Amino acid sequence: MGGHVEGEIVFLPSSLVEECLKNVPSTFVVEAVDPKKAVTIGGDSLIIHPAGGEVFIKGADGTRREQTGIKDFSDLQKIYQACKNINMTGYQPLAPVDVPLKTRGLHCLYETMLYTDKPWLAPMDYSGGEDKCRELKMYEIVFGKKFMDEHYVTWSIVCPESPMIYSRFSCESIIEFSKADQPVALVSATMSGITSPIHILGMIVQANTETLAGLCLAQCVNPGVPVLPSASLTYGNLKLATWECASPDTALMLSGAIQMYKEFYHLPARAQTGVSSSKCLDDQAGIETMQSLLLTALMDVDVTSQSVGTLENLLTVSYEKTLIDDEVIDRVRRILQGIEIDEEMLSVEEILEVEHGQNFLTQDSTLRYLCNGWQADISDWNSYENWMSLNHTDIEQRAAEKVRDILETSEIILDKGVTKELNKYIKK
Repeated sequence: MGGHVEGEIVFLPSSLVEECLKNVPSTFVVEAVDPKKAVTIGGDSLIIHPAGGEVFIKGADGTRREQTGIKDFSDLQKIYQACKNINMTGYQPLAPVDVPLKTRGLHCLYETMLYTDKPWLAPMDYSGGEDKCRELKMYEIVFGKKFMDEHYVTWSIVCPESPMIYSRFSCESIIEFSKADQPVALVSATMSGITSPIHILGMIVQANTETLAGLCLAQCVNPGVPVLPSASLTYGNLKLATWECASPDTALMLSGAIQMYKEFYHLPARAQTGVSSSKCLDDQAGIETMQSLLLTALMDVDVTSQSVGTLENLLTVSYEKTLIDDEVIDRVRRILQGIEIDEEMLSVEEILEVEHGQNFLTQDSTLRYLCNGWQADISDWNSYENWMSLNHTDIEQRAAEKVRDILETSEIILDKGVTKELNKYIKK
């Protein structure tokens, strides 16, 4: 293909990179068992997928629990199913400790398949290419081989090891999914001053280089397989020896990377967004989550990751914050719709018709559109007196009540025959 190797370093000529870029589709569809819930990546919609990589659960009582089980994972999937603004489910918002490590990823995928009918993202519990094949086999049991041969049903998350390394496992992951003609998401997670240059532009250059290398590998295996570059750059806080996913600097890093992928390469873009460094559901969590979500959305990101329910720089997940973030995303979606502009919306006739000092309550346009306005779901918009009469709960308490309702009423969605076959496969 025109590249050459020196030791363990592969050098890719610009001609190869440019040829590979031409092959990558700018849009692709990820299917769901409910066809109406399939998502188009790179289309006009903002696609939201859940948290991933967290190790703790924060309870509504303020406690933080480390020992998480498969029931916790399953409960999160039930909540994702109930959230109207979460478009994809699965992934790995936590790693259950009460199932065998060898099959943990399969157990997680199984719970996702049981309780959700949105597109299923694969978990991250792998040790090699064989695990990727086992995971794809579960999709094949549900969708059928012929359907999978002709459609995309998930993608593989692959992270280079910054700076400038792809491990053997990462390469195997790219190869296995590309061979199966399933998309690959490349997540360069550089940290300023730690695993990348300290300057924002230098970080973007390095992350872009790492992403292009993985893209070329995928295209060399299967020209035309979708590749989804992901902006997951973070600010290395050398003062405290931490990394800050909710810093304004991080937001700028993500914005620059998204612009590269979208405007320069004409690729769909994914970004780590909706994140917070806060340890609880306080003002800080709200400020940082909205800052992250709104800016990346305005930059025209196609897919967000780690978008709902995350706290403590992606270490902790909260059921309650998941529901609160669902509303935050709904607010962002409304802002993205912008202002409708046409002759009727200018309202000149109404302005001239209503006498000075009067009101517009009985205008035909008011009566036609009064139910179209955006309404809060978890936030409280009551007057102080009404709020007091409704037990004056705060937003976390209201979210906790809704969580209980969701978990008490959720049901298995997947067909019993398919469920039996999946169980048999995992045991095997």
